[in-house]
Amino acid sequence: MTDLILETGKVQTRDGREVRIYATDAGGSYPVHGAVRCGHKWEFKSWLLTGVYSSVAGLKAEDLVPIPQVKYFNVYTSKNGDVSFGCGFNNIGNAKYHGIQYAETAGPFETYKYLDGKITKVEPEEHE
Repeated sequence: MTDLILETGKVQTRDGREVRIYATDAGGSYPVHGAVRCGHKWEFKSWLLTGVYSSVAGLKAEDLVPIPQVKYFNVYTSKNGDVSFGCGFNNIGNAKYHGIQYAETAGPFETYKYLDGKITKVEPEEHE
């Protein structure tokens, strides 16, 4: 869980509620401390390093899960028809910039979006 928080900085409860993480090194059995938004107030919670809320077996609404993060990537088609893929970007602006920079040598490109296991083509007007 610590790596997840450091990597994305964004987690939520399994049931989709907003989470604030205050510490991941508090010690004891539940070293991850934070709060969960419950309506207009915040409730203090603590979790295992794995993000599990309770030691009782089974998935819990209060377990921590990553917030899906969108990634953008370009697909280039060379003059001879070969297809190559660019690396992933956190925003469409960076993907578009790199696509334009490399299109001269890599060929025309299309930008795609990856989110939550699904890949969709980004339409040209989304680039603007």
